[in-house]
Amino acid sequence: MNYKILINFPTNIGDTFLSLAAVDKIRGNYPEGTITAIASPRNKELLLRNTSVNEVITFDKKWKWSQKLSFARDLRNKYDIIVDFKNSFLPVIIGVKKHTPFIRKFPKDSHLKDRYLQLVSKLAPQPTTVKSDFILNDIERQKYESLLKSKTIFIACSSLSRIKEYPKEYLDEVVKKVIKKYPVAILGVKQDKYLYDEIIDRYDVINLLGKTRIFEIFYLIKRYALLMLCVDSAICHLSSYADVPTIGLFGPTPAYRSYPWADNSRIIKREDLECAPCDKPYCSHNFECMKIEPMRIVEEIENLNAGK
Repeated sequence: MNYKILINFPTNIGDTFLSLAAVDKIRGNYPEGTITAIASPRNKELLLRNTSVNEVITFDKKWKWSQKLSFARDLRNKYDIIVDFKNSFLPVIIGVKKHTPFIRKFPKDSHLKDRYLQLVSKLAPQPTTVKSDFILNDIERQKYESLLKSKTIFIACSSLSRIKEYPKEYLDEVVKKVIKKYPVAILGVKQDKYLYDEIIDRYDVINLLGKTRIFEIFYLIKRYALLMLCVDSAICHLSSYADVPTIGLFGPTPAYRSYPWADNSRIIKREDLECAPCDKPYCSHNFECMKIEPMRIVEEIENLNAGK
């Protein structure tokens, strides 16, 4: 049956990647269904490229209330199922009887990905092997063929939340060791240059700062990554969904909630601090939890690659 399915996606890109395993369950259980995504301006382009999504409509939380009500009215009587990852009143407003639950209780210390999967467990009870991808055109793919020649270690140690970043002087030590054996590529936005400028000047790394959109990063690492070294960020969740071996550096955020779940992935964190993980947006202890000994990371990289 060609069910018309509406999915209200999380606002942030990181949470969107965490939700994709649940979207795969929906797609696998309703293979002939039409999936419409409600996207934020942040994740609209990403969802337009996703192979499980048929249509994307944009909702901006900055709209006036009149705009939001008009948006909701336009959705009435158009859908058979709604997956509401935001837990809003939208299912009631648009009159969809088959929807994700309003009352949400999750196991203590459960991963965010698993929470999204639990939300769709009754709507999509059958196991599935469906996994979505992101569509690139020929020009977008070809621009990387001359740039990346072999399997590469990708590094993404910046974050919108500065307290989750890996310190640049520590990262310098990691790059100095691993680049002797492996190609290294740096991922991030242009504004992250402050973290990587000395590394880019000092070592023969592949500088991709500001040169890749998020769906292109998915394509790149899925095809070229030896492994991903990252902090708790959208790229960590992207890498996990791409099933790339990932080393996640964790400090202020609880690792159980968003650890990398791809095969052969690792968590590295400080075990000697009482203040971590604090799960706070600020730090009163000079970011000590992110000062992870570089040789621990280098050794873990070697261990991961030795096990391949």
